[in-house]
Amino acid sequence: MAAMSASENGEPDGPIVVRKLTAADWTQLRAARLSALAEAPYAFASTLAREQEFADDVWRGRAGRGLTFGAWQGATIVGLATGLPPEGPTAAEASAPWHLVGMWVAPACRGQGAADQLVEAVCDIARQSGAASVTLWVTEVNDRARAFYRRLGFAPTGGRQLVRPEEPEHFEEELSRPLAGC
Repeated sequence: MAAMSASENGEPDGPIVVRKLTAADWTQLRAARLSALAEAPYAFASTLAREQEFADDVWRGRAGRGLTFGAWQGATIVGLATGLPPEGPTAAEASAPWHLVGMWVAPACRGQGAADQLVEAVCDIARQSGAASVTLWVTEVNDRARAFYRRLGFAPTGGRQLVRPEEPEHFEEELSRPLAGC
């Protein structure tokens, strides 16, 4: 891995490169995911406290499944997105939607195209598997993310659910994007 360069304020700099994570990336995945949960707890169904308790094997497994993409700036992951194939009875349908989960970009790197690249990486893997669409859930309080997804062609499905049962006032909305023609 290339050495990380840093700007004068200590933040990583240089080009952002998106690639699929491997099991060897587990420590960087852990650091990025815990940063995401600490920075934007309202945006995720999980919590920082819960994931801080995960054993190293959990992180190795997450990184090694080949479904998570990292936006790298030097040796640092500055963004994450995971694509999950369909499960259950619809999994056998070739066109069943994939799900985009765990999307996050570090605040210092927002607006630089990392989020677009991460979403496209997930859409590409879903398209290659034969999926007709990608769905996601976005919290109703996350206006920036909602606008971003709509700009990329995601539209509301009408689905709505609680983010976490212990927070009955915190909802998320389901969005979907067709992959044909994208």
